[in-house]
Amino acid sequence: MEDDYYSILNLDRKCGEEELKAAYRRLSRIFHPDRHCSSDKESAELQFQKIKRAYEVLIDPQLRTIYDLYGVQGIESGQHLALYDMDRNKIKETFERIQRQKKERDQEAATNPISSISLELDASGLCYSNRETYITELINIPINSFSISQSVDAPLTETNRATITCTSINNEDIATGIIQTRVRHTFSDSSWLESGLTFGNGATFTLTGYRKLTKLLWSTFRSRCSRIEQEYLTYDAGAALGSNIGDTAVIQAEISLNAVKGNITKSWQKLRLDLSYEISRDNQVLSCQLIRPLKFGNPPNAQVECSARYDLVDGMHIQYGASKQLTEYSSLAAFVKVGHICGVKLKLLLTRGQHSYRFDILFSDVIEPVAVLYGTFLPVFVYSSLHWLVINPYLNKLKAEDIAARSEELETQLEQAKQEAREAVNLMRPTYDRNVNVEQCKGGLVIVQAWYGVFGSANKLIDVTVPVQCLVSNSRLILPEHTKTGLAGFYDVSYGEDKQLAVKYRFRNVMHEVMIADGEPLKIPRQSHSIAQSASQTGS
Repeated sequence: MEDDYYSILNLDRKCGEEELKAAYRRLSRIFHPDRHCSSDKESAELQFQKIKRAYEVLIDPQLRTIYDLYGVQGIESGQHLALYDMDRNKIKETFERIQRQKKERDQEAATNPISSISLELDASGLCYSNRETYITELINIPINSFSISQSVDAPLTETNRATITCTSINNEDIATGIIQTRVRHTFSDSSWLESGLTFGNGATFTLTGYRKLTKLLWSTFRSRCSRIEQEYLTYDAGAALGSNIGDTAVIQAEISLNAVKGNITKSWQKLRLDLSYEISRDNQVLSCQLIRPLKFGNPPNAQVECSARYDLVDGMHIQYGASKQLTEYSSLAAFVKVGHICGVKLKLLLTRGQHSYRFDILFSDVIEPVAVLYGTFLPVFVYSSLHWLVINPYLNKLKAEDIAARSEELETQLEQAKQEAREAVNLMRPTYDRNVNVEQCKGGLVIVQAWYGVFGSANKLIDVTVPVQCLVSNSRLILPEHTKTGLAGFYDVSYGEDKQLAVKYRFRNVMHEVMIADGEPLKIPRQSHSIAQSASQTGS
C-alpha cells in the first residue's frame, strides 16, 4: 500500500508552501532523532525519514504535480528527472507519452476490441394494461430496432494505428450493415491526421486533423465526401477552434459548409454546465446540460444529470437521470427522455471495460404521467434490488477473495505497521505530556480518549489518544479529508473494511464527543459536540 504524503503531514491537498513548512517543523520537533535518546534513535530515524520524504516531494512543485497525478509510483519511476522546468500540463503530457510508449513496447501487437449492443423496446402497452393482461404485455414486448457493433484497434507502427469497425443494424425488419476503416498517423503529442472510409448505403471518405496551437488553444479540421447509392455526391468540410479558459472552462466553435456549431463548458467544484448550439440550413438546435457529481457507495463515484434541448425538427424535450460506477471497470446509467415528438423513453446503459450495452424502452408515444412515473421509478427499484441482492454480495465476495489472497502479505504488513505505530506513540509521549499540561493550564483542548478502527470489533480498534493530542495546536485540532492511516501512531487495523475515528475531548471544562468516518474531515472543538447539549436535545 502506497504512503499518502498528505496524510503523513496531516495536510489538505490544497495546502500551500507555508502550511507545508509549518507541518514539517512541527513533526520534526517530535520525531527528529537528535531529540531522542540512543535507544529510540532508530525508530525516530524511521519516522523522521518518512516525514522528510513526504515534505521533499510536496514542497517541490514538479514532484508534487507528478505525485498528485500518479502517486508514489510516478515518483519512484525515475521519470521525474526529465520533467523539471515544465508546467503541470506539460508534465502530464510527457508522463502520459512515456507511459504510452512503454505500453506500446510491451504490447506491440495487442488489439483493443470495443463492442456495443443497442436494443430498442416498445413497452407502451405496459402503462395501460390491467392486472389480467399485464403478464401478456410483458412477455410480448416488441423489439423496434437492434444493432451490434464491433471495433478492433491495432498499432501498425509506432506512429500509425488502424481501426476497423463493423456495425449491423436491424430497424423495423430492414437490415443494414456498415464497415468503417480509419488510419491515424501521429506526428507528435500535439498533432495527428486521420483518414477514414465507410461502406454501407453508399461510400464515404473522411479526413480529420488535430493540432494543438498553444497550451490553451487547439484546432481541428474535417472533410467528408459521400456517394449515396450511386445517385448523387455530397461534400462537406469544416474547421473547429477550441480553448481552455483556466482550469474550469472550455469553449469550442466549429464552422462547416452545412452548419455552425458551438459549445461552452464551465465547471465548478460540485457542478458542471454545458451549453451548445447548432445552426444549419435545415435545423436549429439549442441545448443545456447540468451535471452534479456525487459520492456515495463503494466506489463512491456517481453523478446526476439534467438537460433540455430544443430543435426545429424534434421540438422540445428534457432528459434527466443518473450514472453510477459499480466497480473499477464497470458503470451503470439510466436516463428518462420526455418530449412531444419522442414521447417518454427510458435509456439504460451498462458499460464494462470497452464493452457497452444500451437498452431504450419506449413507455409512451405522447407525454403521459403514468409513463413518466414508470420511467423514473422503475430503474430506481431495479437498481436498488440488484444493488442489495447481486452487486453488494458480488463486491463483498471480490473483497474477501482479495483479502484471502493477500492474507499472508497483509498479516506481515499489519505486524510491521503495528510495531511502527507503537514506536511512534512512545516517541510522542514527551510531546503529549507537554501538550496536555499546556492545554489544561489554559482550559484548552484535551483529548480524553480517541479510538480508531472497526467499531463493534474490539480486536480491530486501537487507542490513538496520544497521536491525536499531539496534533492539537492552540486549542484546535484539524484533520483534513483523507484516510487517517498515514498519521503517525495510526495504522490500517483491517484491510478493506470501513473504519471510523471516535474522539472524546474536554474543552473549557466541558466534555465533548464526536465520531467520523475514516475519510471525513474533522475540526474541533465544536459546540455541537458537547455531551451536555446532546443530552438536552435528546431530552427535549
